[in-house]
Amino acid sequence: MFRMNKFLLFIVFLSRIAFSASAQTKSARQLSIGGEFGFPVGQAATVYGSAVGASAKLELPVSSAPFYFTVTAGITDYLVKLTYAGTLGPATYLPVEAGGRYYFSKISYVEGDFGWSSNINSNYTAAKGAFIFAPILGFSAPVYKKKTKIDIGLRYEGRVEKGGTVGQIAARLAYRFGL
Repeated sequence: MFRMNKFLLFIVFLSRIAFSASAQTKSARQLSIGGEFGFPVGQAATVYGSAVGASAKLELPVSSAPFYFTVTAGITDYLVKLTYAGTLGPATYLPVEAGGRYYFSKISYVEGDFGWSSNINSNYTAAKGAFIFAPILGFSAPVYKKKTKIDIGLRYEGRVEKGGTVGQIAARLAYRFGL
């Protein structure tokens, strides 16, 4: 719990820096809210068949260049395969991530996030909290008078635990708008 508090304090500190930097730029802050669907990979794929979730992402401009500081929070459920013979239930995680997004064209971007993922299952035997990372490739296209956008991202997400990494390849479809 102490590590989680230190991590959250670090996120608040980085957010404060980004808010200060965004006050000097013409780019607007953005918020996206969306759903996610993924397929577990690696060790997780032996038990789990799919992953579903929801998240909110705040983008804060860092400079006049197309770079944004990002803060993401959400929930992810890894769903057990229908063919799994054991008594294991779904694994539910609450990830909190910070990172950076760089737009290499008007709509296309690359993003890298890292953070902390808390497990909220009472029957889970692994670590309750673990480091999480996610490289992302996506695009954000305007849908209504260029004020709102549809954001689609494809990412690998890895939750690093003592026994190995719980990973997934996921797609996120989100509604993105300015604040």
